[in-house]
Amino acid sequence: MDAEQKRLAEELFFSGPKKTSFAKLLYFGFFDDRRVIPYPTPPEAEKEQLPAFLSRLESFISAEVDPDAIDRNATIPDRVICGLGDMGLLGMTIPREYGGLSMSQYAYCRSMELLARSCASSALFVNAHQSIGLKALVLYGTEEQKRKWLPDLATGRKIGAFSLTEPNAGSDVANIQTRAVFDPDRRTYRITGRKQWTTNGSIAHVLTVMAKTEVDTPEGKQQKVTAFIVTPDMPGFRVLAPALEKVGMRGTKTANLGFENLEVPAENVLGPLGGGLRLCLTVLDYGRTTFGATCTGAAKFAVEQAIRHARSREQFKRPIASFGLVKQKIANMAALAYAMDATTYMTAGMIDEDAEDFMLEAAILKVFTSDALWTILYDTMQIYGGRSFFTDQPFERMMRDARLNMIGEGSNEVMRAFIGAVGMRDVGVGVQDAMTALRRPIRNARLLYQFLVANSRRLRRPRIRVRSPLLHAEANELGRRVKNFGMAIPRLLVKYQEDIVEKQLLLDRIATSAIALYTTTAVISRLDSQIAAAADVETVGDDLAAGKLYCRQAFATIDSCLGSLFRNLDGQVEAVADRLTRGVSGEFRGHNT
Repeated sequence: MDAEQKRLAEELFFSGPKKTSFAKLLYFGFFDDRRVIPYPTPPEAEKEQLPAFLSRLESFISAEVDPDAIDRNATIPDRVICGLGDMGLLGMTIPREYGGLSMSQYAYCRSMELLARSCASSALFVNAHQSIGLKALVLYGTEEQKRKWLPDLATGRKIGAFSLTEPNAGSDVANIQTRAVFDPDRRTYRITGRKQWTTNGSIAHVLTVMAKTEVDTPEGKQQKVTAFIVTPDMPGFRVLAPALEKVGMRGTKTANLGFENLEVPAENVLGPLGGGLRLCLTVLDYGRTTFGATCTGAAKFAVEQAIRHARSREQFKRPIASFGLVKQKIANMAALAYAMDATTYMTAGMIDEDAEDFMLEAAILKVFTSDALWTILYDTMQIYGGRSFFTDQPFERMMRDARLNMIGEGSNEVMRAFIGAVGMRDVGVGVQDAMTALRRPIRNARLLYQFLVANSRRLRRPRIRVRSPLLHAEANELGRRVKNFGMAIPRLLVKYQEDIVEKQLLLDRIATSAIALYTTTAVISRLDSQIAAAADVETVGDDLAAGKLYCRQAFATIDSCLGSLFRNLDGQVEAVADRLTRGVSGEFRGHNT
């Protein structure tokens, strides 16, 4: 990472909210249980409204959404889009004064989970429209912009899209090449560039488009990313490819777009001039949270089908559910699905409670649920055996659809490096200041004392207050892992200092540990609330068994990751890769012939 990249990262990730999020505090070895216990509940106003809405949505899906036909024909019928708009799903989180339903993130995630159980393409269409396509308007739009665009977007009369990715700007969003040049005489921006893989791009009526434009800064004029509201009727808008052929999510229209001196009025600047990247990152946090809900919906469906098949399918004169390896898959799948559900709605609850910062939590949720869904689908297909390979079952379609989840809105590898590095950053600042202060310990005695006091709590296991005695063991074990995690971070930073950002295999272990800590927190908190609400603990017995299993598995994962931070094969692994990628031929030969 060069100096410019470091400057940009500091500006984007660490110049915003001042209140440290729950997940970031884990890197300090601190567990703020007030933020996660008790488990968040749906808003009181929606307790009657939401079940009725979900019932209508379920009936509509059953009657109108044919996922196999949508996949086969590579299109979502207009009647489906209109129906989703008529019932309010396409404007569910838009404020009521702009034509939406003003419902919570919890309600929206429940609805998206239900839709994704049936059709991932339809869920992705809604996600692209509402979670990211129009979200910037809701969060950053002026009153005039909101009143102009949101009412039609809320009903589905207009479709939204979010256009960011370019041929040379995927995960590296700062490398956007599309340019917007201001014409002061016409008070317009002329945008020139190309965008690729824009979901809803060829059917959208309103697009949030990212482009670089010249901005005055304290350091002089700089090229910074700005968000623009673009419509396809603007001169210079071109659809280069309306519907790219894809492995999965085939019902969505994924388009390549071109802009040739596209004229955009100055009043269509969305958010602050030069503030496009922060806007983009904020919007993607909402999209990643919705990813959690859609992955959870598909996962629950797969687990249900796998259990049903394992019970009914007999081989060797006994149900295959009686075989140890099948039992292992079913137990692991159930544990993962419960953790996915618990983590999704804990994160949604943070949004509904107006958390100042949930960037790290949203990233963790996206990575965890997309990886877990892939594992669950793999095991489901193994349980079904040869039957899963044919198109009369939904699993090959679901597998193709699920592949995108680990790539879209930030590939999981990039997100893992992000979770590791961003989480450690604030700890690193303190460690760096302390190491600098040690050069003159007498002059900096006060700073060093404050550092020691602040870090002394890493030596104490945080107390995690759960109500149910049935969860005391898991809560104590979680507290021990939080302590171990908090102690490992400064040790790692002292050894590698700023070079840690290039140690991606170490960042991956830190990210995996953070994911396990956050998801286990969600599991324990939810189980605690379920037990408290249950008249008889047996009514939550299945969830309790699956949740406890997940906790034990997560603890083992954390122990393995932290135990291999300083003794591992990373150097050898990278050396082998370097030999292969730096070779002249670029070919790999397993043996000579």
